[in-house]
Parts: sequence; C-alpha cells; structure tokens
Amino acid sequence: MRMPFIFPLLFLSATALAQTKTLQPQQTLNFSAHLGSNDGLHNDSQCDGQGNTFVTIFDPVADLPCDRPLLVFDSSGKLKAKIPTSRKPLQRAPYEDAFEPSFLIPGGEVARLAWSKDAVFLVKFSADGKLESRMPLAPPAFTPYYFVVFPEGEILVSGLQRPKMKIFNALYAADGFLLKRLSLPEDQAIDEAVRLGDNRYTPAAPISGNRAVSAGRLRLGDDGNTYLMRSTSPAKVYVISSSGELLRTLDLEPPDLGQTPREMQLSGGRIAVEFWHCSDGCEPPEIAVFDATTGKKVSEFSHQGIFGSLSCFTEKPEKFTFLIVDDDRKLQRITAAAK
Repeated sequence: MRMPFIFPLLFLSATALAQTKTLQPQQTLNFSAHLGSNDGLHNDSQCDGQGNTFVTIFDPVADLPCDRPLLVFDSSGKLKAKIPTSRKPLQRAPYEDAFEPSFLIPGGEVARLAWSKDAVFLVKFSADGKLESRMPLAPPAFTPYYFVVFPEGEILVSGLQRPKMKIFNALYAADGFLLKRLSLPEDQAIDEAVRLGDNRYTPAAPISGNRAVSAGRLRLGDDGNTYLMRSTSPAKVYVISSSGELLRTLDLEPPDLGQTPREMQLSGGRIAVEFWHCSDGCEPPEIAVFDATTGKKVSEFSHQGIFGSLSCFTEKPEKFTFLIVDDDRKLQRITAAAK
C-alpha cells in the first residue's frame, strides 16, 4: 500500500539530482601577477563588459585589504592599472572587516567609497587609475560594505552605522546629499540576532561585524534596478529602484539546506549565486541560477575542482568565470560552462 507514495518520492529525488550540472573549464588565462606565500584574494573580484578583471591581492597576516590597491587586468591578463585606497591619508578608524568597496561605472571609470572615522567619500578614478574626484557623503558616518552608482548619479549604499554598528542602507543624490534611509524588512531582526550573539551572523557578541551584511552583495541589474543580497539561508535579495523604492523581495533557496551565499552576479534576467557550507570546515561551493523577476530556481551547478571565487556570469551563453591562485602562486582566470 505504501508503494504509490514511495515511487513518486524516489522519482522526484532522481529528477532533482539530474538537474545539477557539472561545470568544466573552457578557457584559462594567466595574469601577470605572482602572489607571495601568504597572499590571498579579497572577495571584491569583478569583471566588466570589455574583458577587464578587477581584484585586490593582500596578505592577511601583514595587512588589511584596505592597504592594497584594486588591480585592473586587461583581457590578455596584463596589469592595466592600480586603483589606490585612501585609508592611511584619511586616518581610518580601526573597525572590523574594513575595506574600501568598489563599483565599476559603465564607460570604464571606477568608484570607491573611502572612509575615515568621521566621514565617507565617493572617490572616482579614470580607467588608468588616476584620481578624478572626491566627494563627501552627508552624515551619518558608517562603515560601507558595498554600493551602486545609478546611471543618473544616485548612490545606494549598505553597511553598518557607527558606533553601534547596526545595519545602514541609504540613497544619496549625485552631489552626496542624503535623500532617504531605507529600512528593509528583515534588517531589524538581523540586528537583534547579532546583539544576542547569533552565530549565523557573528561568532560572538558584542562585535563590530555582521556576516549577513559583510558577506552580502549589491549589484546593478540590466533592468536599471539594484539587487541587494543578505547572506542568509535562504538568500534574501531586495530589488530596489533608483528612487529607493523596494520593488520586490526574493527568497533564493540554496542547493542544500543551510547553505549561505558567498557571491552573487547578474546577467540579463538571471541571478547567479554561489552557496556553501562553511562553519567547522568549508565544503565545495555550488552555484544556483534564478529568475531575477520571480526568484524561481532554473538550474544548479557543481564546480568541484575549480577552487576559486565566482567573478563573472553571463546568461547567454551561460558561462561562469572564476579567479584562482594556482600551485605556483600565479593568478588565473578560468571560464567554465556546463559539461
């Protein structure tokens, strides 16, 4: 009598497993960069439409990511420019997880949020790394983790407000004027969880950190809206317009229960999220691709054997780009597609 119920369950399980594809390397590009024995890659690697790759290399023992420039490599792997930080000149206060986030402006410019103990500045650089402008953002002071510059100049930021280090989201005008603060639905609950020492978001309390924010992402979509991801399970993504309106909220289910996101990339109408388990030990990550309108999962990928950070994603053709450090400490870019 139980067979009619067991058979559908087994059939669905086999169908779900069959949908997971395996990524295979299609192209490997060696960059003109050789890392030191302690050097690693910061989690700010990105690509642009011209084939350039952006990454910060730093020594976690000797310095912080905000001490090292953002490196720009061209499509042949040659070092093209170094985008400097402003940490030391601005006398940055020693808060946790501090770095200067970057945003790639269409047309080749690079914007960074440089900050000190009292102020935050939007700093713009030319494609060859020359300083073009530096503009202060209106108070309050906050620790920025990511931001987006809209095509018309508005700036959306997300980080932690000092000194209590609660979640801070805000929209600024192109001249740095504070237009509005954004209160997203789950942020208050996350702040309270951090205060209580919830180990999903922070290893101990009190602490000047919040993994839901620091491990999240903010990307500008092809539709002109921003996609703000919190590192929760499932991944929570807020779609926000250039006027600061919350258009919709997406719950993106990971391939395995309890996995949290560590990277998000957008292309066309798709969102690619890299998920993993990383508590006592880190398991190989998996990638899931979702419809950007509905949040429905459309495909899953395993990339075992490609140990790197997801830096780029294209919907058509469906390809994924990873940055890795090989056994000889050379920086490589691997483009992979489903087998």
